[in-house]
Amino acid sequence: MSYINLSLFTIIGITLLSIFFSFWMTEQADSDAHAINLSGSMRMQTFHIGLAISQAPDKVIPLIKKLDETWNAPLFSNLQAPINNQELEQAFILGSQHWFNKVRPLLLSNNSTNPSMFALLSKQVQLTDTLVNELQGEAESKIRSLRKLQIITVFFTTLVGCLIFYLLKNRVEAPLDRLTEAAEKMRDGYIQQHINIHGKDELALLAATFNQMSQSITETYQQLESRVEERTKELKQSNTVLEYSFGVARKVLEDQDKKLDYQEIIDDLSSVLMLKDIELCLFTQQGERPYLQMDLNEGSDKLCINGTCDKCKGSGPFNEISSLDLTYNYPVTHHDKQYGIIKVKQSSGKPLLLWQQKLLHSSADQLALSLSLQETKEQEHRLAMLSERTVMARELHDSLAQSLSYLKIQVTRLQKSHDMKKYDMQQPIIDELSGGLSSAYRHLRELLTTFRLKIDDGGLHGAIEQTIKQLKARSDMNIHLNYSLKSLPLSPSEEIHLLQILREGSQNATNHSKGEHLDISLSQLDNKKIELKIHDDGVGLSDNPEKLNHYGLAIIQERSRHLQGDLVVKSKTEGIKGTHINLQFLPSYLKDNETKKGLAHT
Repeated sequence: MSYINLSLFTIIGITLLSIFFSFWMTEQADSDAHAINLSGSMRMQTFHIGLAISQAPDKVIPLIKKLDETWNAPLFSNLQAPINNQELEQAFILGSQHWFNKVRPLLLSNNSTNPSMFALLSKQVQLTDTLVNELQGEAESKIRSLRKLQIITVFFTTLVGCLIFYLLKNRVEAPLDRLTEAAEKMRDGYIQQHINIHGKDELALLAATFNQMSQSITETYQQLESRVEERTKELKQSNTVLEYSFGVARKVLEDQDKKLDYQEIIDDLSSVLMLKDIELCLFTQQGERPYLQMDLNEGSDKLCINGTCDKCKGSGPFNEISSLDLTYNYPVTHHDKQYGIIKVKQSSGKPLLLWQQKLLHSSADQLALSLSLQETKEQEHRLAMLSERTVMARELHDSLAQSLSYLKIQVTRLQKSHDMKKYDMQQPIIDELSGGLSSAYRHLRELLTTFRLKIDDGGLHGAIEQTIKQLKARSDMNIHLNYSLKSLPLSPSEEIHLLQILREGSQNATNHSKGEHLDISLSQLDNKKIELKIHDDGVGLSDNPEKLNHYGLAIIQERSRHLQGDLVVKSKTEGIKGTHINLQFLPSYLKDNETKKGLAHT
C-alpha cells in the first residue's frame, strides 16, 4: 500500500504543480496582449498627432493628453521598474523619454511647423515599434516557457509513471501473484508454502504473516496427524481389548458344560498386553496353596506342588492389588470368595499402563465369574442329582420294592407248603411267582427307561416328541400331541417332572387302557398355570388301581407334589369313558415374580 500511496501522491503532486505553474505563467502573460495593444495604440496616436498638426491643429492638444495617459497607463508601471528583460525596459525608457523630453515639449511650444517635428514623430513611431516588438517578444517568450514547462511536465510525468508502473509491477503485482498462487496451492491441500518477499512494506509483512500461517497450519496438521495416529492406535488397542474381553465373556457364558481353557486365556491375555511374565494360580477356599498353575513361560498348565505361586495366599490382605518391585497381583474373587490370583512381573522395569491394569483386573473378574458359575452349576447339578435320586428311591420303593416284598411273601408261602408237603398248593404260588417276576422285570425295564430320560438341545418339546415316538412304536393307539409352551420358561426340574408324569400317564394308557385314542395336551391357562392333560378312551382304572404292577399313578402323584400342582384323575367310576389325568401348577418364574411383588407391596 505504501507504493500505491506514494505513486498516487507523486502523480497528484506533479499534476498540481504543473497546473499551478501553468496558471501562474498564464496569469503573467495575461497583460501582455493588453500591453501590445496599448503600445500599438501609442503608435497609432503618434500618427494621429502628426496628421492633426497639418490638418486640425486644434485637436493636437487632446491627442497629446491622450497619448500622455497611454504612456502613463498602470500597465506600463512594471516596465518603469527594473525587470528581467533589459531590452524591453530600455525600449520603454527610450520611447517614453523621447516623447516626454523631446516631442511633447516641442508640440506644446506651438512650433509644430518646425521641420524637425516630422523627423521626431517618425523617430517616436520607430521607438514605439521597437517597444511593440519587445512586448511581443516578451509574450512569445512566456508562451515558449509555458510550452517548455508543459513538455517538462509531460516528460517528468511519463518518467514517474514508468517508475511507478515498474514499482507496482515488481513490488505489488508480482508478490500478489505469488501470494495468490500459494493460497491456491493451500486450497488444493499443499499447506506447506513459503514465500520470499523482501522489504518492509505491507506485502512483505503479509508474506511473512502468510509464511507463519502456513507453518502454523503445517504444525497443526502434523499434530492432528500425530493425534489421529495415536487415537487410531488407541482405538485399535481398545478394539483388541474389547475383542479379548468379549471372547473371554463368550467362552465363560456360551458353553458352560465345557471346562474353560485357562491356558488359552492366559496366552491371549499375554498377547494383548504384550507381556511375557504372566501366571495364573487357582486354589480352593480352604487351601493354602494353588492346586493348578498356568505359567506362560511353561506353555501348559500344571499341578502346583512347589510352584512359584505357592505363597500367593500367604501374605496379604488378598483382596487388594499390590505392586511391589513391579510385580502385580490381581485377585480372582467373586462375592468375597477367593478362587485364585493373576501374577504379572514387569521385566522391562517400567510400571504397567493404566489400560493394562484395567484389563488385568477385568480378566481376573471374568475368570472369577467363570469359576463362580462353574461352581454354582456343579452345586445345582449335585442338588438335582440328590433330588432325582430321592425320586428314584421313592419310585423304586413304591414299585419294585413292593413287588419284591410280595414275591418274598410268595416264596415264604412256597417254602411252608413244601415243608408241610402240600404240593397241590405250590402250583398256584409258582404261577404267581412267575407272573410277579415277569411283571417286576417289565416294571424294572420301564423304570430304567424312565431313569434314562434326558432333555437335550431340543428342550422339553423334543423330549416329549421322542417319548411319543417310542410309544407309537410299541402301541397301536392313535396318539395326538398339542404342545403350546414354546414361549414359556420352565426350570430344569419342572421339565423333568412334566416329562416323567407325561411318560407314566401315556405309558399306562398304552399298556393297560386297551383304547384306540390317546390325547396329550400341554398348555397355559388364563390364570397363568400350566395344564397337562392325558386322556384316553380305554377301559379306565380298576377298582383298586394301586394293586401289584399298577404303581404309575403313585409315581404321578409323587411328581405332582414336587411341582406343588393340583392333580385330578378321573375314570369310569366318575361316569366318563377311559382315564382323564389333569395336572395344573404354577411355574417357578411366576412364583418368584409374585414373591417379589408381595415383598415390594409389604
